[in-house]
Amino acid sequence: MTKKIQVKETKRYWGDFEGSLESIISSLQADLDDGWEGIETEYERDYGDCHDHEVFYLYKHREETDKEYEKRMKLLEKEKAEKLKAKERRRKEYEKLKKEFEDTP
Repeated sequence: MTKKIQVKETKRYWGDFEGSLESIISSLQADLDDGWEGIETEYERDYGDCHDHEVFYLYKHREETDKEYEKRMKLLEKEKAEKLKAKERRRKEYEKLKKEFEDTP
């Protein structure tokens, strides 16, 4: 049985990091209480004014759900079956070429 993995979950943080430290901490406290672990910064282009803007995302890690696990296992099984089919196709091609070139002087 494959072990469940940690999934990184993100959500956009719409707060502001300007102002008093007290108000910034206060705005983040509820997110911290909800299990959010950290903040990442990304830059997104606003094509209206052609400038990049900082966008903040909160993140946390959680164990994948049973549904996510089942989906991942099905995908792994499908990939394994596709690899076996590809290997069988290559083997058949090899056998065909081997037979073709065995008869060649």
